[in-house]
Amino acid sequence: MNKQNMKNILKMMIFLCLVITLLHLSSRIVEPKQNTKESGIKYENARGFYGERQNSLDIIAIGNSDLYNAMNPLQLWHEQGIPSYVCAEPSQKIVEAYSLLKQTYLNQTPQLIILEVDELFTKSDVDDLDISISETLKEIFPVFDYHNRWKNIQKDDFIKEKVYNQKILTKGYKYYNNVQSYKGGKSYLKNKKKSSLTYTTQYYLNEFIKYAKNNGSQVLLMCCPTANTWTMDKHHTIQKIADQYQLQFLDFNMLLDDINFDWTKDTRDGGNHLNDFGAQKVTHYLGNYLKSKYHFQDYRTHQDYQNWNQDYLEYHQKLKYYKGKNGFIGK
Repeated sequence: MNKQNMKNILKMMIFLCLVITLLHLSSRIVEPKQNTKESGIKYENARGFYGERQNSLDIIAIGNSDLYNAMNPLQLWHEQGIPSYVCAEPSQKIVEAYSLLKQTYLNQTPQLIILEVDELFTKSDVDDLDISISETLKEIFPVFDYHNRWKNIQKDDFIKEKVYNQKILTKGYKYYNNVQSYKGGKSYLKNKKKSSLTYTTQYYLNEFIKYAKNNGSQVLLMCCPTANTWTMDKHHTIQKIADQYQLQFLDFNMLLDDINFDWTKDTRDGGNHLNDFGAQKVTHYLGNYLKSKYHFQDYRTHQDYQNWNQDYLEYHQKLKYYKGKNGFIGK
């Protein structure tokens, strides 16, 4: 290799080092210093676990909007005494779920990870790969995720460290009481939609399960009632995956009669998401299921968890205001 080539390589290395340094420094500046919407955090509802006492959550549930409309941690607490949190984001993909999973272990050691599986059925490997590359860059350099914060940068952003201690009262659940019926009954299960997983999804699902198990957590696959996207073919696909990894699979679309579910009353948008009436039924069954399949301690009278009883009371005080109104509680 001649001297000119060596100089070019050296210049390239110096340039790359400068770019990486600038990305690292800019990431520290634009990354939110608090886990609140006002600070610029991404989906603060899904990241309220940061504000919970360290290593206090026994269950972390991760998924898309189906999940935060169907699982109510405060109801689960009141009925079973199990502390849990719903880390759900709109239109979440498995690579984003994997990234969020890793974040939860920064301050929690859950016994069980629940993964809502409706998000696993994506369009194509091309789309998944694009999201995968984007999510990886955001994870390494948060500036790619929070670059829009430049317009709101304050002096404190240059000097303050991150302090993520903001709690979310509903523990990630979003309460809706409006009703918009779905009148197709169980017919949606016979629909023919894409029911295979892309290679990218399979890869990240494997990494998700492996990471949870390596950190001492069991994994439960779960699907909430959703008439707009779910089918019997998808059920069979996930059941095969559950068998492959020796995991439990709880599909509420197969349990509609068991939980007395009514699509004309228990959905808020014509079968896509549940309202609180549907969520109560799903959460109640889930609590009994967890009690029968796993070994969770009941913390309702434990001194360190009295704030959960207070949160439950405060939540129901807010419900009194929303009774008879179309509205929601949640961030």
